[in-house]
Amino acid sequence: MTSAAAFRHAMRHVPTGVTVVTTLKEGEPRGITVNAFASVSLEPPSLLICINREARSYLFISTSRVFCVNVLAGDQRRLAERFSGKVRDRQFAGVEYAIDATGAPVLGGAIAHFDCEVSHEHQIGSHSILVGRVLSCNARAGSPLGYFNGGFHDFGIHVD
Repeated sequence: MTSAAAFRHAMRHVPTGVTVVTTLKEGEPRGITVNAFASVSLEPPSLLICINREARSYLFISTSRVFCVNVLAGDQRRLAERFSGKVRDRQFAGVEYAIDATGAPVLGGAIAHFDCEVSHEHQIGSHSILVGRVLSCNARAGSPLGYFNGGFHDFGIHVD
């Protein structure tokens, strides 16, 4: 069996998109930077995210049963850093956002968002795989923010 260090080193060489997953608990918005996100099904429209169960945002999602995946644009590195744990309290102070179907924040400037309700949860090791049924989604033109080899990068791919 491979070591955690070897696995982490190899995974750093897999480019991924960057999202901020948002949710609400008793009206308080919360967000976490997540790069483990994938489509699951078109019928019904579903996706998955993977979140460490030690994260406060996980507790908010598991209680509210709703989340919104915000796909960040190439110029939104500061948001990715902000929601990756750099800001613990008042995460949304000065952050532009709107509301869609679930009430979870939709971040301004994101190139896509997927507003979901939790349909399934699977626990594996320290993380949970949360499957969300997409209630609403939207996208705009732009270049996505990516993560590769331990850092954020504008992938420079313009999506229409």
